[in-house]
Amino acid sequence: MDRPRESPQSSVIRHPVDVLMLRAELERMLAACTTLQSARQGLDDAELLARRAPDDPRVRMLLLQFRERAAPGQGLLEQWAELLRDWPADVCVVRHYASRLVKERRLDEALALVDRHVPEQFDDPQAALSRAELLSDIKAHDASDALFRRLIERYDWRRLRVAFVRHLVKRGMLADAMQILEPVSGTLSPDTKGGELAARVAREYAFYRRFETKEALAGQDIRIVAMKLAILHFRNRVVAARHDRAPSIMLVTGSLGPGGAERQLARLAVHLKRLAGTSAPGANDVAHFAGGAVEVMVKQHAGSPAAAQPKRLDFFLEDLLQAGIEVSEINAMRPVSAAHQPVGDADLLRLLGSLPSQVHYGVTRMTPYLRERNFDVVSLWQDGTCLFGLLAALLAGVPVIHLVFRGLPPNIRRERHRPEYEVLLRAAAEIPGVFFVSNSRTVAIEYANWLGLPVERFRILYNGVPEMTTAAAAQDRHKWEKFARETAGATETIGGVFRLEPDKRPLLWIKLAHRYLKRRPNARFVIVGDGRLHESAAALAAELGLANRLLLVGLSAHVGFWYSKMDAKVLLSRHEGLPNVLIEAQLSGIRTVSTPAGGAGECFIDGVTGHLLGCLDNPDLNEACEKIEAMVRSSQSDIEIGLRSRQRARILFSVQSMINTFLGLCVPAHGAPDVPAPESGKRAQQVDAHEDPVRL
Repeated sequence: MDRPRESPQSSVIRHPVDVLMLRAELERMLAACTTLQSARQGLDDAELLARRAPDDPRVRMLLLQFRERAAPGQGLLEQWAELLRDWPADVCVVRHYASRLVKERRLDEALALVDRHVPEQFDDPQAALSRAELLSDIKAHDASDALFRRLIERYDWRRLRVAFVRHLVKRGMLADAMQILEPVSGTLSPDTKGGELAARVAREYAFYRRFETKEALAGQDIRIVAMKLAILHFRNRVVAARHDRAPSIMLVTGSLGPGGAERQLARLAVHLKRLAGTSAPGANDVAHFAGGAVEVMVKQHAGSPAAAQPKRLDFFLEDLLQAGIEVSEINAMRPVSAAHQPVGDADLLRLLGSLPSQVHYGVTRMTPYLRERNFDVVSLWQDGTCLFGLLAALLAGVPVIHLVFRGLPPNIRRERHRPEYEVLLRAAAEIPGVFFVSNSRTVAIEYANWLGLPVERFRILYNGVPEMTTAAAAQDRHKWEKFARETAGATETIGGVFRLEPDKRPLLWIKLAHRYLKRRPNARFVIVGDGRLHESAAALAAELGLANRLLLVGLSAHVGFWYSKMDAKVLLSRHEGLPNVLIEAQLSGIRTVSTPAGGAGECFIDGVTGHLLGCLDNPDLNEACEKIEAMVRSSQSDIEIGLRSRQRARILFSVQSMINTFLGLCVPAHGAPDVPAPESGKRAQQVDAHEDPVRL
């Protein structure tokens, strides 16, 4: 369809020079938007400028990149598809669209797109080179590297080698780049771009060869090597307790959303803040902390204008603010390059210029703040926080650093795996003052086995769960009363408290409810929690005829009220650390059935106050139904078991116990840690449930 002819007064640019200037201005504006907030603030101006050349593919592409930067959580895939339909032969558009598909984890579609628009034409070296570079851009590195090597083997042009090296360097593959350049390095003129690249690669490689062997560098991402060497720079640091004042503590996590780790961190912070307001004398850990400062730091929270999902991001923010706790946001901190920070060692400074992006993020934003505030303890909660926070805390001179693991390690949770993790944690194990902390024995054992470390290096910080109250808000009470009327004939209530996210397997839970209802037609079901699978869960319940027997409560701040309505609680998670919800159920005297995820089995006495299913990956729903039925019958006749459940939970999982254990971890470790070399192939053994709950 032809576009309408524009009037003579139209402001649309026609002159090619003006289009080039417009592109350059949009590129400048895009480069200046280094934060989500700045991108959102600049988007209106970018939209206005782009109207001057609405048909130019580069202008449209730059505008889409601007929109992506301003709203990273909102996919613009259809807009990229539309641009590609208008400009199907533009390789740059193909590259950006394919990259967008990769970001959305649709790699097969991205590869199919490349095959369709840039098919392999090995007899045409320029076309083959374009394909190899495009494959590299969408992170199909194996296919890209193989094509580059085939081209070099057949044509062996210097420009092919230089092009390959550019892509290898971009990925940090320095040793591989040296190998590709070596046959032609003497023929590259130093005043050409290829010669400059070769000289830079040679200088960088020579620098890293001072620390690592040729074999150790082969096939390694030099950014991860730089991270490791930067951490090991602090291997001989000396840390000592400060006796002139109570310790100051910074707790760090990704967000304050409605997760178990976030709940525990917020709870710990609030109780530490209450202690900080006292002046109790004494020699114990709690008294020693009296008067100490406590703050919380997150990547992003809903108090920020940049927050994309405020209702989820600020779930625990209000609790912290009401307690008078200062909450700082890393995303809002002005980045300060390592070159402008007080780093006196030239080698370390050079390493800091080549870090992985997440580590660089922490070093440039967190380090100046931590250095200025002079914290005694920085407690980093969850793997991602450890990744961006460890080196930042070391550079800031923090004496005590906690690496707090809240779930199974990334080698098991493959969707969260990054190659940086293992290298970072192995290096961290050699640094004085760094504590490895886990919220369950199971998690500690899995981390120890993965890293090849003695399990004695891990301290156990069990979750602290307060006594549950059955008080409810009017909204909660109204939901229950309405549901109770609609299910008036029900004689038992089976409940679940979890986020409606894939790891928690809410759809499997609903299938279990459907099967259980066939056995026990007078049952009804309640799920407390919300998440991405809410609509899918509701649809499945309707499909299975459960809609009138299942109440999807959504988020609730009065979980104790809902526990008081349950006869048994069921958790079918694929991954867990130490599930708070199982502890809460035990405190409420509710028996539980759970998959053997993470430390779930540490939350109750298997076969007495709860039951652990035999299989994690494919839970036997018939087994689950049998155990739930047995638990329901028992709970309705045996009050003693409920009392035992409460007593055990109060001993192991009290808030006071958590505080005492945490403050015991705030004492510096003097000298280098004693880390025996791991025995090859040896795995840590499961620990008896009655051993010391603080240290394995």
